[in-house]
Amino acid sequence: MARSGEKRLLTQSARRRLLRIFALVVMLIYTAVTIFPFYALFVRSFVPTKESADLHLWMPEVQEVSMDAQIGNLSVFYELDTNAMKDAFGIPQTEFLMARTTLRQIGEKYDIPEEQIKEFFAGFYRYNGWNTLMTGELYGTSFWGALLRTLIVTVISLTLLIFLSILTGYGLAGLKHRYQMAVYNIYLLQMVIPAMLILLPQYLLIQWFYNLIPGYADEGFVRTVLQLFSIVLINIKGTALSVMIFTAAIGSVPKEIEDSAMIDGASSWQYIRHILLPLLKVPIVSLIVIMLPLIYNQFLEPYVYLDPKNSTLLPFIQSAVGQFSTNYQVIYSAIFASVVPIVLVYLLFRRFFVEGVMAGAIKG
Repeated sequence: MARSGEKRLLTQSARRRLLRIFALVVMLIYTAVTIFPFYALFVRSFVPTKESADLHLWMPEVQEVSMDAQIGNLSVFYELDTNAMKDAFGIPQTEFLMARTTLRQIGEKYDIPEEQIKEFFAGFYRYNGWNTLMTGELYGTSFWGALLRTLIVTVISLTLLIFLSILTGYGLAGLKHRYQMAVYNIYLLQMVIPAMLILLPQYLLIQWFYNLIPGYADEGFVRTVLQLFSIVLINIKGTALSVMIFTAAIGSVPKEIEDSAMIDGASSWQYIRHILLPLLKVPIVSLIVIMLPLIYNQFLEPYVYLDPKNSTLLPFIQSAVGQFSTNYQVIYSAIFASVVPIVLVYLLFRRFFVEGVMAGAIKG
């Protein structure tokens, strides 16, 4: 009997061990599948445009620029800065270099050693995407400018959206009156109205109003601020999701809490600020988690409303797509660089997200 019990115990222990191993394998596979797109995107940022159709699981070997490469092709496909090249080789800026001129011909004409030319182009193919992204400009704007504008629009939009959604939810909480139901249903109606349907009238309305403001027609600070403000306005307009979240959350707060605050002399604003706001951690975090990537990765509205020199990240990346040529290396580098900030936000503030979500999980 004892041996039978030991055998059964060993079998149960082995099953637990196998279950743990299986769970570990599943987690490793899931992690690998989740991380692989980011890894592949990072590798692609080092793959030359001429090899963009090939599959690379690691960075390709560093290639030397051929001395028979033509200036026109390097300028079109790799955004070669010919002015910087002229300064490096001591070529006068007034000299005109024909598109079909090769590097070998330039070396022979201006007596430039081949080693000097190869040294200037060292790592040109592998790091072209990152060099162009970090130091160059596309259609008059840089990656850093586009990133800064994106962060400004995202932070302001989220802050105002949460604030206005709380006020709206406070006004509609309970849905006890007909006018509350009518307003609530109008917000819900937005769920069935496609964004493309209102894009043109919305654009015409905003442009008509902005044209009344002096200085908007000219490039400058006023036009830049107003264009970015139009994106913020579109982002903070009442959405069905935010209204549903805060109306339900505030409606679940016992009415006795508000009555007690009013008896103690608190105003409606003091009740919202000191009592209601701390109770809304869960809906606030939920709305941030949902809306942060949507606003940060916004493309349609910034593409329509913003000038190319005033664009945010996604329109900036799209500007790298040319009519006759496309530098895919810059596009992959820009996409990877644009993903990094939002990943860092989630990693740095994951504790607050978890605390907010778990705040209402345990009662008592």
